[in-house]
Amino acid sequence: MPLRLPTTAFDSLDVPVIGHFPALPAEDERRLLAARLLMMAGLSFRKLQRPLNEDALIRQISSIDRLDALVIDVALEVLPAEVWHDIEETLASFGKDAIPKIYQGRDRRLCGLILVLRNRPLSDDEDLVKLFRGFDSACRYDEAHYNAILANMAAQGVLNEIAHLVLVHLGEQQP
Repeated sequence: MPLRLPTTAFDSLDVPVIGHFPALPAEDERRLLAARLLMMAGLSFRKLQRPLNEDALIRQISSIDRLDALVIDVALEVLPAEVWHDIEETLASFGKDAIPKIYQGRDRRLCGLILVLRNRPLSDDEDLVKLFRGFDSACRYDEAHYNAILANMAAQGVLNEIAHLVLVHLGEQQP
């Protein structure tokens, strides 16, 4: 039986929050998380003019480090210099321990980017606003938790099926 995604899978790019143990996440939540992460990767690949295929999308979201790198790559490509100036000013104003715990040990630009974009309009491009809102929600995950969820889904083969559905939705593959 083919994998089914929730009917709202592509309505937005905000990812669901999946809690830590002992509560195991429902399959629909996990599939929704994967669908939205893979959709963000697909839309990002288009912005960056990278070839779209299932394996590349899965690789890009397989760890929080790779997701973070994608966020920074897209931001470098599409955001104007004044936004980067604001990001640098924000980072410069932080004390040594002022970076929120969730961003510690990650690319410092990511935290500055998220904070700046929360406080200023990004663009008139609704798709770009939607993409960065999705990035914001995805980047809130704890590294170990995110990596464990995605590794588990990859081991089950679910990511390949969802990546295929995302590429179909993007018009890149046949159903």
